This record gives sequence, structure tokens and C-alpha cells, in this order.
Amino acid sequence: FALIAPGLVRSHGAVGLVSANCIAMALRSSYSLYYARDYFFAARGGGGGGGYCYNYYYLANTKKKVRLANNVVMDTLVRATPHAMVLVSFGASFVMTRSSRNYIYDARIADGRSWMVAGVLHIGVGALCVAFTAALSLWLERDIRSALLQLIKRKRD
Repeated sequence: FALIAPGLVRSHGAVGLVSANCIAMALRSSYSLYYARDYFFAARGGGGGGGYCYNYYYLANTKKKVRLANNVVMDTLVRATPHAMVLVSFGASFVMTRSSRNYIYDARIADGRSWMVAGVLHIGVGALCVAFTAALSLWLERDIRSALLQLIKRKRD
């Protein structure tokens, strides 16, 4: 970050700063995935560094073992991806808040109405989107729900 930020800020201003942060985050994420791959590969009995491990599954209604190769990085990414409905909810929230800005906030100000009322309406739409997405996430994501319940239990104890 320290190497690329000054040049990008000089040439592109604030956009350069954001770009430098994005590049730094991508590098940190890549390193973390590399480390996670080795860690989980070793945890599953592999030698480390391969990225592939083998799980044995019994075929249904038989005693026959089947060896399947699993890519640990892909397993990690699939587990980290939210439920499809949560992703749809994020997309819908983006569309609704963008539309709210265009059709409620900007349109009311252009018509000469109070910016305060327009702002409150726009923020209300955003708050409803956050509430709906959070509720859907808590309902569909068991990991988040169980982690929050554990935090609440620890806080009470």
C-alpha cells in the first residue's frame, strides 16, 4: 500500500487512494486464502502446500469407499459465501436505495421541496433495507445466528 498509494493519489486523487486500498485488500485476501489452503490441507491430514486433499465417502446403501479430491480453497470460498437469498437481498437493497436517491431525494430537491424531508424519506428506505437484510441473514445463516447467541451467553455470564 505504501508503495502504490502515493503514485495513485498523485495521478488520480481520491479515486487513486481507493484503488490503492482495493489492491492492498486483494493482496491481503490472496495471502489469507493461500495460508488457509495450507492450514486446512494440513488439518485434513495432508502434507501442506498441495491445496488438494482426499475425503473418503461411503456410497449410499453400500460399504464401498469412494475417494474424492476436494480443492480446499474452493471449499473455503463456498463456505464463506452467504446464502443465495442473502446475496439477492443485498442486490435488491442496492437497487432500492439507488432508486430512492434518484426518485425520492433528488426529485424532491429538484421540485423545490425540503431537503430535510427528502433526506428522512431516503434514510428511511435505507433503514428498512438494512433491517430486512439483517433479518434475512439471521434467519438463513445458522453460523451467524449461533455466533451471536454465543456472544450473548458470554456477555450474560
